[in-house]
Amino acid sequence: MTNYAILICAVGLMALPARADDPKPGPDVPARAALDARLDAFVKPIDVAAGDSDLRKKLKERHNSAAKLLELRIADYRKGLRDVSAVFDAAHLAADSKLDLAENADQRTKVLEEGLELSREFEAFLQKQVDGGVGSKAELERARFARLSIEVQLLKVRQKE
Repeated sequence: MTNYAILICAVGLMALPARADDPKPGPDVPARAALDARLDAFVKPIDVAAGDSDLRKKLKERHNSAAKLLELRIADYRKGLRDVSAVFDAAHLAADSKLDLAENADQRTKVLEEGLELSREFEAFLQKQVDGGVGSKAELERARFARLSIEVQLLKVRQKE
């Protein structure tokens, strides 16, 4: 259940070099802002609760570390300090940690459904870029593969229920 990380957290963010509040907004600012907000929510830090087991605490700490790493790698990418592979690596860690926090099939299904919705939005965003002559066909295909991977993972989780 880990392959969907590439799209959910990395592809969307790495292909959006400017946030909505960037001083040089482009024509896709509303779409970028909405996608950025959804991705931010997907990997937001999770508070450790007093009643959490030691394992649960560590899972939350690990998720928060992965989310912070992803945030830093995206910032470095947007500044031109890192290539996109570093963003993908961090995204993979963040998505894995989010799925590890799911305690049952219903929660895993919810995480995957959120990821699927994000992947569809991002694939549509990339399709618009490609149609406009400013997007990468390879990145669109990567997004399509990631969406399909999430759909497969979701079907597998649902079959086990």
